[in-house]
Amino acid sequence: MIDTKTIHFIEERLDEKIDDIRVLADTKPSRLFELRGRRRYVLKQTKRVPLHRQFSTQRRVFDLCRDQTEEMLFSVPEPYLLGPEGRFMLMEYLEGDTLLNRLCRREPGVEDLFHQVGASLRQYHRVLTARFNDVKTDLREYSFMAEVLATRHGPAIQARLARFPAESHRVLYKDITPTNVVVSPSRRIYFVDVQEDFYGGPFYYDLARFVDTTLVFSIIRNLYRVWTCYPAARRAAAAFLAGYGNTVDETLLKSMQCVHRWEHVYIKWTATPCRALVLKALYTVL
Repeated sequence: MIDTKTIHFIEERLDEKIDDIRVLADTKPSRLFELRGRRRYVLKQTKRVPLHRQFSTQRRVFDLCRDQTEEMLFSVPEPYLLGPEGRFMLMEYLEGDTLLNRLCRREPGVEDLFHQVGASLRQYHRVLTARFNDVKTDLREYSFMAEVLATRHGPAIQARLARFPAESHRVLYKDITPTNVVVSPSRRIYFVDVQEDFYGGPFYYDLARFVDTTLVFSIIRNLYRVWTCYPAARRAAAAFLAGYGNTVDETLLKSMQCVHRWEHVYIKWTATPCRALVLKALYTVL
């Protein structure tokens, strides 16, 4: 699935031989591979839009975190190189596992990790807003959000978004979920799947997405023991919010969860309607 020309390009740029290739994931937008040479790498191969913008954004976030004088609570994978025409990008390989897997295994100390992720996200919001606030794109201009706003639910969503004060606006992660947080063996937090653009909006959007996906993903992964996994997921989500800090207004969070759930179901509906119906049913009972 990786042609010889691509491998030669990578070997030439890295000045090392690639000895082994393994598929890590295959989704609709992209494929992920592990490459092994003197070191281990992750190659992301796009099936849709070129990766120029995502590579550039990830590079800027990585450089910003590296250059901070304060102690950073999180990292992002280092991007090494971008392939011709943006067809692929090569990144740092991360030792560790996703936060969702750790939650589903009910590992000791998992709530402490969720608390750490909350504190890390708050730092992410603060540091990136200080640096990239002037180049952010309004959340409402994100493709799927714009499409949702054009549906019959649009006026209600606009009304909810208008409730959020200007001081709550940050540069967002946009797609923070327990599957997009990797924890190293030393319990270092890594944020992965950086977006193509810096999106701006109320920080409650990131909180709502993380809480909602923590609850939904844990249920889907543990249907045969939902009566034990769901309370554990609720405790983990509460620890995450506590880690973010006491600035969270529960009323505003619930209002943003309504916005996020409309968007999330809509995205699933455009891809797989059956999954969208399951997701809608889960959100109805949560």
